Amino acid sequence: MDVAIVGAGSMGTALAQCVSHNVPNVFLFARREEIVSSINTDRINIDYFPSLRLNENICGCCFNDFYKVDPDIVIFAIPSGAVRDTVENYFSDLSGKVVISVAKGIEYPSLMTMTEIISKYSTCKDILSFSGPNFADEIAYGHIAGATVGTADTSLRATMSDLFGRFILDFSDDVKAVELCGVLKNVYAIGTGMWDSVYSNYNEHYTFLNMCYKEMCSFLNVISHDKDIFTKFCCFGDFNLTANVDKSRNRTLGLMIGKKIVKTPYLDSNVTFEGSKSVKGIIELADKCNIDMPIAKFVYDILSGNDNIRKTADFLIKSYKI
Repeated sequence: MDVAIVGAGSMGTALAQCVSHNVPNVFLFARREEIVSSINTDRINIDYFPSLRLNENICGCCFNDFYKVDPDIVIFAIPSGAVRDTVENYFSDLSGKVVISVAKGIEYPSLMTMTEIISKYSTCKDILSFSGPNFADEIAYGHIAGATVGTADTSLRATMSDLFGRFILDFSDDVKAVELCGVLKNVYAIGTGMWDSVYSNYNEHYTFLNMCYKEMCSFLNVISHDKDIFTKFCCFGDFNLTANVDKSRNRTLGLMIGKKIVKTPYLDSNVTFEGSKSVKGIIELADKCNIDMPIAKFVYDILSGNDNIRKTADFLIKSYKI
């Protein structure tokens, strides 16, 4: 099977290198011609992995050349804010293809997930989601990784296992829940960074981490029909990685806000931190389902411009103890 990967950022390039070991051809689609040129001429992605030689069966392509190839599998690995326009303008004809989204985010104000957007604006209606505790550079260099594939089609499990050969996979038939786990963990990673900027010992860190995971599970318990979602890579694993490791962009954002390196309000920033774009959507979705999410609201309050993290966190602690 041939594979197209839409988005030549860090994750798209890493997945291209990963799956290229298992398929004949990988078409890696980039917006910018200089990235396409660096892939095809120098066998590198000059922006993201300038020291990693890409496998020979990876071909760089421009977005408007999708009609020239006929892949069996299409993977969307672009920022959540670009999914709607990218699908509608370049990749709407997905008939007969297995389509996977690794994009993490929830669109506001529509509250649509990325698979729902792809389904709405393309000819493919059953989109798989793919999420887990992974950093792109480690995938690119061939380290073992874990991920959850969200699909109701059990016949695709063997195909996914073959495609993502270095991944340990588990599966969920609740595609949306897998996606929302990816949104929630980013929100809580930002919150943990904020918390750790004022409460820095281990007891305080892991107490707050447990509080975050409880809130995440309360949300999933209401919105998901997969009662095992809490133990899967997309949930427990990804939450722990993103909230605990300083290499995480969202955790780092929280730390920088807490130390006043980054100014708030931050909700309309052009910098790609998926959690800051999705927190308002998660809160509104929770309100629609009558789910109390004080930590998510704490994150939104700080991102919106409240720069007194310690006072807000102390209020959160008092509310939580009642």
